[in-house]
Amino acid sequence: MEEPPALHARVVLLRDRPISGLTAAPAARDVALSHDTPISELEPEEGGELETLAELIAVTDFAAVYLALASRA
Repeated sequence: MEEPPALHARVVLLRDRPISGLTAAPAARDVALSHDTPISELEPEEGGELETLAELIAVTDFAAVYLALASRA
């Protein structure tokens, strides 16, 4: 029987438009990279606050379902 491939951690940084220029994104990126952890940054398309929220929720929802299905295989 074959061993399943090892799982590796990845940081997924969900970015929103910063309020008054304040953002923790650079610090989060630096911490992940300092630990040799791959990082993906997702930033929503231009739009209103509700559209931005819906897009970020849709991406994380898709990822959660994908991971749940992959863990059953």
